[in-house]
Amino acid sequence: MWVVVRSGADLVRWVTRVAACTGLWAALWAAPGAARADLDEPGFEIPEVSAWTLRSGELAVGPLGVNLGLFEVIQLGTDPTLGVLGAPNALGKWTIHASERLGIGVEAGVIRFDPGLVGIRESFAAWAFPLAFRVSGRASDRVRVHAAVEFLGSHPEEQAPDGVLALERLVGPVGQLAAKVGVEWRAGAHLAVIMQLETPLIVHRAAYRYAGESADAIAFLRATASLYGVFGAFNFRVGGGWGPSFLGKSGPFPLLELYVRLF
Repeated sequence: MWVVVRSGADLVRWVTRVAACTGLWAALWAAPGAARADLDEPGFEIPEVSAWTLRSGELAVGPLGVNLGLFEVIQLGTDPTLGVLGAPNALGKWTIHASERLGIGVEAGVIRFDPGLVGIRESFAAWAFPLAFRVSGRASDRVRVHAAVEFLGSHPEEQAPDGVLALERLVGPVGQLAAKVGVEWRAGAHLAVIMQLETPLIVHRAAYRYAGESADAIAFLRATASLYGVFGAFNFRVGGGWGPSFLGKSGPFPLLELYVRLF
């Protein structure tokens, strides 16, 4: 079913249901026999916010991503939620440099925005190609710093419907070209605090802005604060932020990620 978001309520309800089901499923998988890893385990990194990939043979499964690590430096995956909502996608990540203190990675992907794929009569359809360059450093045993430049290549000839805008803001950068910086502090073996700030370097084309939305870069700033937890194979990230999101124009929004990491 294609979800058209005008107030954000429909998508919030849908994501909440998916997250609840995945959380139950993840809890079952986190029983003995699943992979066990902690934040203080050597080599354990958080690929969602860093330049590093999943370790070779490691599988991460959740509502916003199914990813597999290959050869210690390659990660391939897809976002199943986007696919269900009419935007099939694939993403690859390569850590081109990894040392004790520094990781450098690149990402490339493809997304097909097409409501017709899920039976909704919309004339809009577009290919989008997300790219990213990431650098992460291990400042200490407990502190990581992250920086990225992200690009979304897409040139639709007409205004994207609200449902496409919501999906793009769920997973895309805050501008056609954007910069992101973040700090990760590991409070112990199970919990970390992650702070991130994003700013557009080139604002989205008019086709990816809501009607009447300002083209000023400051209107697309996005800041998030979250708590990341690892308990056995079960991983979660919960928090919130301010800025453009799946709820629409700039404002407060929740942040929730649930998945299981398995070997």
